[in-house]
Amino acid sequence: MFDSVTIKPTVLIIEADAAERNLLQNNLEKRGCHVLAAENGPAGLEIWAEKMRAIRIVITGLGMPLANGFEVIKTIRAQEEFHTCIILLATGRDDEALHKGLDLGADDFVGKPVVPEVLFLRLQGALRMLRLQDQYTLVLGLAELAAERGGESAAHLQRTRKYCHLLADDLRLHHPSWGLTKQLVDDIANLSVLHDIGKNGLPDGLLNKRGKYTPKEYEIIKDHTVLGGNILNKLYQRTGSIFFLLGYEIAMAHHEKWDGSGYPLRLKGEKIPLAGRIMAFADVYDVLLSRRPYKDPLSINHAEFYIRGEKGRHFDPAVVESYERNRERFAEIQKSIQEMDFV
Repeated sequence: MFDSVTIKPTVLIIEADAAERNLLQNNLEKRGCHVLAAENGPAGLEIWAEKMRAIRIVITGLGMPLANGFEVIKTIRAQEEFHTCIILLATGRDDEALHKGLDLGADDFVGKPVVPEVLFLRLQGALRMLRLQDQYTLVLGLAELAAERGGESAAHLQRTRKYCHLLADDLRLHHPSWGLTKQLVDDIANLSVLHDIGKNGLPDGLLNKRGKYTPKEYEIIKDHTVLGGNILNKLYQRTGSIFFLLGYEIAMAHHEKWDGSGYPLRLKGEKIPLAGRIMAFADVYDVLLSRRPYKDPLSINHAEFYIRGEKGRHFDPAVVESYERNRERFAEIQKSIQEMDFV
């Protein structure tokens, strides 16, 4: 049963069979859920539209009058503000329909007639997934706050995310032995926005300083890598999610350098996690071409001169070569997402 006395997960059941619907509703309510129910697609979608922020899980049949389960899935996926977990009620006799529902965006399914204990286990899995998504949303908000406090902008996060995706996907194709998958490429890009999350732990006066840092101040600034790594490592320890472990690697390693002269651990070469090597390039590339309170943007020629000079020193040579294969696409990203904060 759910232990919280104040927060009950809200579940919407859309099922034409009244006996099945009532059985599900009664069993889920006994287990601590707040349940809403509808007998057909239009009625269910009307309830969902009114309460979509509260309804995190929808359990829907496929064969219903007026609007079937496929229409329910398509409508929710097109209109949802936050991810809604959709669980299908499947007869088990129509694999084609089940596959179609999953292809349209359903997250899971249970067979009919439903065994309440099995459904509840599926529900618990769905709630764990939603909690991870909520935690990522929270961490993303902290990352945006850190960027703002550190003199960066939302545009910087958007551009570096796209740069990381472009680099990781290119490396996936050119270095298949590295084990990059499409999912891992997406994860590296999505987690790149967390690279400076540790700046939330630094003093405002230091982050907003216009002049050059003293050696002591610079040592404090460097701590943001460890602070960010600690935040994400704690999330990994609590959730067991590899997603946050990858975020930890990015936060910790994005200031390491290929030749071992970076920080905080002075890692060298392939000892630096690949996600950190990708992030290091994307971050520096964007800073070189962006206006900041303390600097004007470099021209692309001057930026590339610097990059070539740092190949094998600051940057992984393979990452620089990936950039060179995609120079035009980098330029398109830089042009399409313009800096607004410091103009």
